[in-house]
Amino acid sequence: MAEFLLEIGSEEMPASWLPGLTEQMRDRSADLCRREHLPPARVEPFSTPRRLGVAVSLPARQDDREDPVRGPAAKIAKNATGSWTKAAEGFAKKMGVTVDQLEIGVMGARGIVGDMPAAGLTEPSETYVWYTRNIAGRDAREVLPGVITALLRGLAFPKRMSWDAWLDDGKGAFPFGRPIRWLVALLDGAVVPLTIYAAEAGQRGAPIIQSGDATFGHRFLPRGRPNASLRVQSWDDLRKRLGEHCVDVLPEHRAAVIQDQLRAGGATVTDDFGLFAEWPHLVEWPTVVVGRIPEEFRLLPREVLQTVLVHHQKYIPLGEGTLVTRFAALTNALRAAEAEIVRGMERVVVARLRDAAFFFAEDMKRPLADRVGDLAGVTFHQGLGTYADKAERLVRLVDTMGEGLGLLTKGERETAREAARLAKADLTTLMVREFPELQGVMGGIYLRAQGNARLNLAEAVRWHYHPVSIEEGSPPARVFSGSDGTVFGAVSLADKLDTMAGYFGLGLVPTGSSDPYGLRRAAQGAVRVLLDFWQADEAEERPSLRKLAAAAVAGYGDKGKRPAADVVHDLEAFFVDRLRYVLTSRGFAPDEVEAVLGAREPDALDDPHEAWKRLRALHHVRLEAAADFEALAAAFKRAKNILGDSPGTDVDASLLQDAAERQLHDAVAQLSRGDGGYEVRLRSLSSLRGHIDRFFDDVLVMAEDPRLRANRLGLLSQALSLFYRIADISKLGG
Repeated sequence: MAEFLLEIGSEEMPASWLPGLTEQMRDRSADLCRREHLPPARVEPFSTPRRLGVAVSLPARQDDREDPVRGPAAKIAKNATGSWTKAAEGFAKKMGVTVDQLEIGVMGARGIVGDMPAAGLTEPSETYVWYTRNIAGRDAREVLPGVITALLRGLAFPKRMSWDAWLDDGKGAFPFGRPIRWLVALLDGAVVPLTIYAAEAGQRGAPIIQSGDATFGHRFLPRGRPNASLRVQSWDDLRKRLGEHCVDVLPEHRAAVIQDQLRAGGATVTDDFGLFAEWPHLVEWPTVVVGRIPEEFRLLPREVLQTVLVHHQKYIPLGEGTLVTRFAALTNALRAAEAEIVRGMERVVVARLRDAAFFFAEDMKRPLADRVGDLAGVTFHQGLGTYADKAERLVRLVDTMGEGLGLLTKGERETAREAARLAKADLTTLMVREFPELQGVMGGIYLRAQGNARLNLAEAVRWHYHPVSIEEGSPPARVFSGSDGTVFGAVSLADKLDTMAGYFGLGLVPTGSSDPYGLRRAAQGAVRVLLDFWQADEAEERPSLRKLAAAAVAGYGDKGKRPAADVVHDLEAFFVDRLRYVLTSRGFAPDEVEAVLGAREPDALDDPHEAWKRLRALHHVRLEAAADFEALAAAFKRAKNILGDSPGTDVDASLLQDAAERQLHDAVAQLSRGDGGYEVRLRSLSSLRGHIDRFFDDVLVMAEDPRLRANRLGLLSQALSLFYRIADISKLGG
């Protein structure tokens, strides 16, 4: 086996790109090598912010192989007398052989199958003329330039940029994620030639990058020898030489170094805020340092400290109990400069925290409720008014949930009304103007700090922008776990529905991958509120997305550019699509989701939480009796096709003639009286399989006698309706 080493050196790429690009380097290089008949035995990708690479163990030469080429169909290649036709002669000439060297056969799994049609392939059109070319294998050095070119072209970046480059592969201009600065391409130490040219006036210009054996060390390290050019011969040599020049090329090794340094420094991390996944891709030579938070800032709200440290500086907060006393930071430097680096970091952090402390003190001088009037000066959207207008609409939507739909008790409604009125007030504070990430959060903090005794009011304001993720355990799941989240749910729902109704009313509907206002996320958040956070007993009514969407659209009056009925219709379709997405994302089979969404009573939009319960029951029971449900699905598809749009009629027992229809009638009547949870009912309904099968085998549904026909159609309709209360099982099984 030979060793192929490829390193693409570039300007720095964002850390968020590197995990996906590293996987692509592994998968695409392996696929391309296999496609070129150089099956790899080992593929090891590597990456840093300045380089993407892969080391591949592959054959030094392709194997000799046979390549069957298909020609015209046999019925065209030979005439009625069995002589070769002009079509066959033309194919032979194209292959550079005589017609006597052609074969007749069909294409099997491994090539041509015999000189007769294979079993089951009897049509003349399935038999062709073939010529099998013998292809001599080529050296890997001849093949690899094409592999490299295809790999460079095929890498999928979140964003590509034009850097006036050209590849001589017939496709011309060559955009890339970042400008390429060097290219190492070696096969067993020898350079694999490849040239990237300049693009000049839409044509190939002078060479700008040529592959070689020279890589480059750390841009700034070690001192006195930064960005050194290093000649390498192999994968092991590259790792060794770059390691001597402060470049660790393996992301997993950099991640382990970070963890080791944290442990050695005595830093205990309780929450890394996702930075452990990002840090290894930020630097080439990781060095973890720890800074100190001055005591004067330690009493600032924890959320403020986390925003300054995590979101602005990419530092991990470290604390003692509930206090944040230190921070861990990642540097791309040597530890010899640690003291100086930490002093610089602390100066930046202190400056930001000093601003935050001033903003907090100034904001606390005014009660949050006094700021509601200031929202008249903050625009929500040019076509939808101000945030003061939005606050009024939110209050009206909460009133609709309470008085109009009876979803809130009197106490809940009053608290939710107040939370809706105050939800956006922190947009006028100095803190949120400086740190927009804290909108909503600061409202809850100020309410608590200013002595508001109603905790659920502060929590509703604090979390009303959430949920923003569809995972069941994502925030604010822990906050409202085991507690009443109805007030939060009401305000969160009102906010999301109002936003969606406004933008849909202006015609700003998400299309394709474009969703600049985050309306898909808002719809998914609304669905999650109803699935996970709206606390209600079985006897209590739950929110109807259908009714609430109509109320949200009505709240805009004549501000929209589209008829209200059209907006409501589009919103309902959008919510069904988002509900489908959330449920399938939670691991349920698409056909089960479609079956539950197809139920007629209750409608999924009228009670999404009930739809979720029905889906879980269907999933569990179907696993227990897969064969029964497969047969029932087929039978009910047949029943639906027979019934069409005809309304079901009452069944006259005296008209039941055959034993099969009497047995089905008795079974339906008995199951109609059944009660219990969805799983119990579905297990009972699965017993209909035998009755349905016998009914279709023994009974002529579309009898000539109109009374018999109507009676039998009514019986089918009654059987279907038992399932329609849970799911349309005709959609099961694909």
